[in-house]
Amino acid sequence: MKKVSLFVLMMMAPVVANAAGTYYSGYTSAYQSPQTSYSSRQTGYANRYNTTYSAPSYASRYNTAAATQNRAVAAPAQQTASTTSSTKKSGFWLDAGISHEVGQWRFDMAQSGSVLSYDNLAWNVFDVSAGYAFNVGNTALQVDAGLKYGMQWGESPMYDDDITSGGFLVTTWIEAGTETVIGDQIGHALSMGTSQGGNMLGFNIGFGMPEVFKVGNVTFTPSIGYRYFKYKLETENNYGLSVDTTACFQIEGSDEIQCDPAIIVNLSDGKQQIIWRDDIDLPMDVPGNAESINTGSTYYYHQPGVSHSYETTWAGPYIAMDMDYVINQNNAVNGRLELGFPGYTSVGDQPYRFDWAHPKSVEDEAGMFSAFHLGMAANWTTAITDSVALSLGVTYDYYTVSGANAKTYLNGSFYTDWYNEILNSTQWNGDEEAMLNPDTGDATAINIKALEESCPGWVCSTDGEIESFYKSLGVRVGINAKF
Repeated sequence: MKKVSLFVLMMMAPVVANAAGTYYSGYTSAYQSPQTSYSSRQTGYANRYNTTYSAPSYASRYNTAAATQNRAVAAPAQQTASTTSSTKKSGFWLDAGISHEVGQWRFDMAQSGSVLSYDNLAWNVFDVSAGYAFNVGNTALQVDAGLKYGMQWGESPMYDDDITSGGFLVTTWIEAGTETVIGDQIGHALSMGTSQGGNMLGFNIGFGMPEVFKVGNVTFTPSIGYRYFKYKLETENNYGLSVDTTACFQIEGSDEIQCDPAIIVNLSDGKQQIIWRDDIDLPMDVPGNAESINTGSTYYYHQPGVSHSYETTWAGPYIAMDMDYVINQNNAVNGRLELGFPGYTSVGDQPYRFDWAHPKSVEDEAGMFSAFHLGMAANWTTAITDSVALSLGVTYDYYTVSGANAKTYLNGSFYTDWYNEILNSTQWNGDEEAMLNPDTGDATAINIKALEESCPGWVCSTDGEIESFYKSLGVRVGINAKF
């Protein structure tokens, strides 16, 4: 994660339009997906309502009296069908379970090339859901709702990568007097930390039409609904390396690229100069009137406390199809396919960034129907008693969003105080016009002023900046009861 102190070293204002785009690891610079949010229902979906109002499934899974009656009593066929239909279309079910889920959350930034990823996330999740099937005239309907809560299990690695995709623009150096562009100073950073203690919360509500049609021995139940999922992840004990580079060269006879570290020379007349070589074999000459040097944002760092904290939400409507297949009187399998169209919001805080606002440092948003969710589940159920069944299943989730807008909330007081300190120094004595002169003024003050203008209210915004995904795989054991 880069430090804003590098502004002091600039000869030329950076391209501040990139400020929000580099917010996770640059000056204005790092960044959660629903872990099988539908698993609270998935593993019990088909068997929940099918056990309630599916005649074959009802009888075979729970060995109901109705099923025994159909075998033992020689009732007229039409009468039996009528009784079964009545049982099938009404009833209440309750489902609860525990699951273990493993997932990954990652997001990429378009302009800066920054990548932040939480890998091998492990969650222990408890869920409970309930539903009711009923008749409206000759039409069978159902309503169901679920709630889930999960806690992060163990430790997971997080990495914040501003190296792989080339880094981000820090500033452009220009030769004073001639206005000749010397070159770009590029920032790179890579850090790795440990994530633990996260949590998740989700709920859903759905409406469906049970067993609308049947193909062979498989019945199908379409439904629509709304799903909400939020999770929080934090990173601690973050180790990183920050490197600013200048001129880059390809090694002769090889495809290897090497870049010089940025070295800024403080001259005796108060000006600054960047050391820039045109050839890798040339020495790094230091001017005779040099008083000191500065390596800018090239350093190693360790952040033992919370370095990253993100709270991410995926929420929106879905359509789903549940499938149920009865194996025998006591066993059945079912599956679910769900397509969701949620919105996406992720709010982050990086407490070590003194140049950012807290507790909200960054915010990424995409409206409802901007993201996509694919959910799948498969379950096996077996009857324990006439009204209780055990379920064992697997779930898979994939959430993704592309082109989400990004905001960075800067610490306006920090920049204002810095600006005023320069303005009231003995060099400028309150002469703001002279201080902001592009040829002879103070580079840091010019940068701060440009940053304020490009980020109204000290909020830097970049549209279409974020791509993010979350994927997970879970195993669940549950108990399903009908009433």
